[in-house]
Amino acid sequence: MFEKPIVMLDFETSGMSPEQGGRVTEVAAIRIVGDQIVDRYVSLVNCNIRISPFITELTGITQAMVNRAPPASEVIPELVEFIGSDTLAAHNASFDEKFLQAESDRLGLWPSYDGVVCSVKLSRRVFPGLSSYSLGRLASDLGIRFHGAAHRAEADAEVSAHLLLRIAEKLHQDYGIHHVDPRLLQEINKLTAAKVPAYLKKLMAKPVLKSPGMTGSANPSSDTNPAVKRYRHYKGGIYEFICEATHEADLTPVVVYRSQNGSVWTRNRDVFFEEIDLDGVKMPRFALIDEGSY
Repeated sequence: MFEKPIVMLDFETSGMSPEQGGRVTEVAAIRIVGDQIVDRYVSLVNCNIRISPFITELTGITQAMVNRAPPASEVIPELVEFIGSDTLAAHNASFDEKFLQAESDRLGLWPSYDGVVCSVKLSRRVFPGLSSYSLGRLASDLGIRFHGAAHRAEADAEVSAHLLLRIAEKLHQDYGIHHVDPRLLQEINKLTAAKVPAYLKKLMAKPVLKSPGMTGSANPSSDTNPAVKRYRHYKGGIYEFICEATHEADLTPVVVYRSQNGSVWTRNRDVFFEEIDLDGVKMPRFALIDEGSY
């Protein structure tokens, strides 16, 4: 389903904007790997603020609940660590991202997530013509059940995660995209709904297309070329080198490579071949391996 993990994030907050004094009252982050929800981080948050009656009525979160909750100085670092370098997603992502950035800034943290996907924008483009794209209405229209109360972080994040999986299913059904790269979702976010069908049809008509905007020729597959190079990622997994190419937008050199399940990825060439520091030990991000070593 998804080529890389995605973390769906939802915050409940004391206000609509951190610039106007709003703070986080509850957080839920749910990790999607492939087509499964595999992990979650959920916590109320004590930011030493007053919870208004309106917020309590809307969310069910009371002053007593946040007073007993762990402080933001504990929760936010754990959240940032949980997200890690995965792609971040949220329903109305600009709202959640600005609160994540504001709370991180307060603590001197630097989240390292790999881009942002907005499930509201995706829903408008993949399911055009619906009367509403609020989370509750989308859940009702698509038959996604809430497990818990709406306007609580975990329930909203879980429904949003299932919505993202439905979007991936729709891309598979309509365009034959078996393995969805989160970067493709980010590209769809940038388009108008009217342009999405033509964009995806054109994308899938090319031989190396699961990361858009690339030019270059692929090498023969390992089925016909036993000398094809294979690399092991430092976190595990074997990948087959396909070709080097350039990004059409800015001519950035990229490497195109294939995972063992057949999905095709791209990565900037300098990143693919760089050495990283892992607990004080230098190692290649992708290490060339011999045929017999995997």
